[in-house]
Amino acid sequence: MTLDEKIAQLFVLRVHGASADTSDQEAVQLNQAAYGVDNAERLVSEYQPGGVIYFRNAGNIRNPAQIAELSNGIQNAALNRSTSDPIPLLIGADQEGGKVARLSPPATWLPSARALATLGTEAAEEGATLFAREMHAMGIVQDYAPVADVNINPENPVIGDRAFSSKPDTVCEFVRAQIRGFQHGGVAAAVKHFPGHGDTTADTHTSQAVITHSRSQWREFDLPPFQAAIKADVDVVMTGHLIFPALDPSESIATTSYPIITDILRRELEFDGVVITDGLEMAAARVTYSDEETPLRALQAGADQLLLPPAGSFPAALKTIRRAVEDGDLSEDRIDQSIERILRLKQRYGLFDNPISDVGQVGQTVGSRHHLETARRLANSVA
Repeated sequence: MTLDEKIAQLFVLRVHGASADTSDQEAVQLNQAAYGVDNAERLVSEYQPGGVIYFRNAGNIRNPAQIAELSNGIQNAALNRSTSDPIPLLIGADQEGGKVARLSPPATWLPSARALATLGTEAAEEGATLFAREMHAMGIVQDYAPVADVNINPENPVIGDRAFSSKPDTVCEFVRAQIRGFQHGGVAAAVKHFPGHGDTTADTHTSQAVITHSRSQWREFDLPPFQAAIKADVDVVMTGHLIFPALDPSESIATTSYPIITDILRRELEFDGVVITDGLEMAAARVTYSDEETPLRALQAGADQLLLPPAGSFPAALKTIRRAVEDGDLSEDRIDQSIERILRLKQRYGLFDNPISDVGQVGQTVGSRHHLETARRLANSVA
């Protein structure tokens, strides 16, 4: 891989449109504004990013067969590139359950983490396996779930029932269960939002959030679920755009914090999986640095995957990272470490063997009678 190809592999992007070769005018305009290309097929051909993430409001989600076709179109664009060895993409989505469920019916809906926690770990694991099997059938192999935050602040505006509990031990049990479920269903789990988003009254989508815990409080309340996830062999940890002065006195957000990502997550907790940032288009990630510089700062802090750079910033961010390597502010060895983790993850989930979904079989998995009966049983138990 060339240096430019390596840098592009670090990014996970939003693409607009229901098909990889869409010519829909609105989707084309949005893709042009973001990347200077018409559609996902051209984006992969031009840049070969490491992954994409699906959203309903990006026009990606209509029905299961269409999603599988979109995934196949994206993967075929990667496999047919002539400039380098083919590298399939990690295709992901936020599919937690409850209010954070990106996939539309007939994909199976399950209640929130808090609701599942009333049913026991077996139900939570069963729900994660169900989600993963459906996602995998549609070509989605990375789920940005489960939430490992301990929701100890009842006024938290963004976590709430997305967390399993306000008790660390309970969250640990359910995080482990859902990691098992996702992996059993063939999907990489990503626990979030390290180092812990549970005690805040701010939503990092729209403003800055400061966690005032002491380091000892962090160890007591926030840390245990992430330790449990790492011991459960979780594939991915997502950073939160959280200011945590007790862990980093410079008051950098965790996403760009070397003390939090490298000193604590990598060295102290010995996590050698993939570290992904929360969405870089979120307001809390756009305060200290420019949109072009924040991805570089996250890499320097120790992150691997750079999720959702703001629209229009991706080409400039690529140049900023390349310039940092040329100037000696970021080593190519550091990039290679991230590339190795990302490729290892892709290999673990079979993408180098066969990234193509069987569209004809999707309907037998997504929204199947068995899955709907399971979902109905769980929902009735919560009620």
